[in-house]
Amino acid sequence: MPQPSSKTGVPPILQNVSVSYRNPIYVADRIFPLIDNCPPEAKIARYLKGAWFRDEAQARGPGGGAVRGGYPVDFIDVIPKEYAFAKEVPDEDRETADAMGGPPLQPDQDAIAFATDKILMKREILCAAVVKATAWGGQGAGGEDANGLWAPPGATNTFITDVLARKGTLQSLTGLMPNCLMMDVGTYMALLQCAEVLDKIKYTQPGVLTAQLMASLLALDEVIIAPAVYSSAKELKTGLDFTAVRIWENTATKGMAFLFYRPSSPGLRAPSAGYIARSGLFPGGVRITTWREDGRHQDVYEAAEKIHIVATGVDCGFMWKDTLLD
Repeated sequence: MPQPSSKTGVPPILQNVSVSYRNPIYVADRIFPLIDNCPPEAKIARYLKGAWFRDEAQARGPGGGAVRGGYPVDFIDVIPKEYAFAKEVPDEDRETADAMGGPPLQPDQDAIAFATDKILMKREILCAAVVKATAWGGQGAGGEDANGLWAPPGATNTFITDVLARKGTLQSLTGLMPNCLMMDVGTYMALLQCAEVLDKIKYTQPGVLTAQLMASLLALDEVIIAPAVYSSAKELKTGLDFTAVRIWENTATKGMAFLFYRPSSPGLRAPSAGYIARSGLFPGGVRITTWREDGRHQDVYEAAEKIHIVATGVDCGFMWKDTLLD
């Protein structure tokens, strides 16, 4: 249904205040680095790790030859798919917005922002789906059940113990120390009230469990809090159609977290839990296209992004589900 309607709004309407809701932050590209300008079909070369960890060097006698060996390489298919969303802007909406005392709307800018946000939300949902469906670090798909023990009230939690133990697990699998932890916002808010965790930071200057302080506590480069939600409700004429679903939860209200290794940027021989391959290179990464529909007396703004999100190093990540009490 076309929205907003140019017929809504009864004067006087405040010209310097309006209300809007959308996710303030998406974190997909902080979990899986972006590979920009990817061809429509491509492959990522992956050196298989076994050969690189074998102890094969031997003493060489005078005149003798060095022992030789090699390493296998496989390839991961990358086939970006385009995701797009468009919003129309009727001439009547512009006339209403420009009229004396009209609503303080910016139809063209709002249409671009609306369509762009749909694309960024889709990227977030796709990334979360890959993380939640992958069998990481020797786990089965779906992750390890934390049994709600990361922030139980009045009881010893397993948050720090679990993270440090799995840092060791991933280091033993890859030789690399995982450097990032992502958690959904529900898990983070519960940890803000966890006495055992707060006791670890009580003598720090802020005394508040920020993401930066949590990273320092766990010897990580970054802790990422993932707050984004989407609505699962079907559209209603009233506009009162909102049922929040936290994108980064495995099960509603039960929380999740993902420990992983991420390189500073994509590059040669750079291990990573995953990558986001994106075709084309547009300002901000999202292509904005506009065209005129003369018969309808309106312009259309389309946002699009062509991406493929792929797990490239299942031994570079570890996921927990049900971090909060059942």
